Amino acid sequence: MTKNNDKNEEDFEFVENTEDRAPEAAEMGGKLKKVKEELKACQAERSEYLDGWQRSKADYLNLKKEGEVGRSELAKWAKEGVLADLFVLADSFEMAFNNKEAWEQAPENWRKGVEYIYNQLENIFRDHGVEEINPKVGDKFNHADQEPIATVETKNEKEDDEIVEVIKKGYKLHGKIARPASVKVKHFS
Repeated sequence: MTKNNDKNEEDFEFVENTEDRAPEAAEMGGKLKKVKEELKACQAERSEYLDGWQRSKADYLNLKKEGEVGRSELAKWAKEGVLADLFVLADSFEMAFNNKEAWEQAPENWRKGVEYIYNQLENIFRDHGVEEINPKVGDKFNHADQEPIATVETKNEKEDDEIVEVIKKGYKLHGKIARPASVKVKHFS
């Protein structure tokens, strides 16, 4: 029985100690609850900041990508003015080649040299995304990439809008019309 009594005494002491500690435990429980609430608030705030940072980073990367595309497009179209000046040079070569009589009278080595220079010019155009618009005589007139500079009357309705002569080749730069082809067109009257 002594053992049993000792055990009861210990239980009593524990209960006494717990009762003495009840205000402390309640205070600790309150503090723990407060700390848990602060932790939740901090986690929510952290999540909000993380989301904002991720959105900002994505916006920055998108802006950076748009800037790179913009600079690339600007560079692509900035050379349009220079290339347009070179179109005039190409026209001069075309006029020289089309004057068969004068061209044949020029020394052969000179003609080969001029043709070589013209081929270099064509390579420059190709390397920079320039395509020729070179309609053929007899083709139907195309408003999208040709410009009529003169009309020739025809009595045949089937020949209406037929190209009679190509005055100047046209050019596209990266698919966009840089200069339409200049043509003479038949007009039914």
